[in-house]
Amino acid sequence: MAIDNASVRMKKPMLTVGEQIEHLKSRGVTFELCSEEAAASYLEHANNYLRAAAYRKLYSRQVDGPNPGAYINLDFEDLVELSSIDRRLREALLAATIDVEHFAKVELLRRCGNHSEDGYLIVTDYLESVSPYQRARIEGALNARGGDGRAHDEYSGDLISHYHGSYPIWVFLEVVEFGVLVDMWRYCSGRWDDQAMRDEHYVLKSVKALRNACAHNSLIVNGFTRAVGNADYQVSRCVSVSLTQNGMPKTKPRRAKLKNLRIAQIAATLYSVSEFCQLDTTRERHAMRMAAVRSYAESRGVLSRANGGITSFFDFVWKMVDIWLPRG
Repeated sequence: MAIDNASVRMKKPMLTVGEQIEHLKSRGVTFELCSEEAAASYLEHANNYLRAAAYRKLYSRQVDGPNPGAYINLDFEDLVELSSIDRRLREALLAATIDVEHFAKVELLRRCGNHSEDGYLIVTDYLESVSPYQRARIEGALNARGGDGRAHDEYSGDLISHYHGSYPIWVFLEVVEFGVLVDMWRYCSGRWDDQAMRDEHYVLKSVKALRNACAHNSLIVNGFTRAVGNADYQVSRCVSVSLTQNGMPKTKPRRAKLKNLRIAQIAATLYSVSEFCQLDTTRERHAMRMAAVRSYAESRGVLSRANGGITSFFDFVWKMVDIWLPRG
């Protein structure tokens, strides 16, 4: 009989705020820069223990000595500041991914025009090209949002209902989710035999993944370590070429950073803002947002106190920002 590991896993008790602080202290976290009273208020009103403590993984632990396993040079204030930096970075990246989605739709429509596509036929052909399961999922979601039931979409439901069963490309792109847009991009790359679009498809997949993470308020910075989240694929050729052309050659440190899935997705997003967002005002807006994140991060003490591994990841992000979103 197979054993369900989840059923035999030790259950952890729910700790009070005071017990959470004592647990952190037992793991070597100090409260010199942030008092225990301030930490308690933070954990009660500003953040929860799980999210605040998640940044511990960025710090080394003692191998031996009086307290093996204890974190080295980690104060609770570092956790607070990393959480604040992370929030600002998520907000800036979410705004960037939303604009990439919008301008990718604009670009795909432009390319459809260049290829003299029938706006209705290309949608029909796309839906016929996907698996029955995928088609049912796409059409089922649209039918629900455009129907009169509880799932009716207040914002796009009437538009979906009006074109039900016969969507032109300019409506289809407006009402489907980002993932369908990305898949439509893939389909068009094959339809037009366009290798550059195939590469861009993979870039947009990474942007979509980061958009979902940011929209769900997932932590990002806690993965700025070589030990977490390595990508199982190479960065898209267009991103790699752009980095090389802009003064960041294919070195071992570059390869190591881009193996980190989160860094690879940030790279794809910054590159996409530069490539897809054709308005200077849009690029400048995102450049200002990223510059503000950088200014805030560098004004905090945590990065000057942090180990070289943490700061090297931030430095790599700032270098990519300088390449693709420099201030005008």
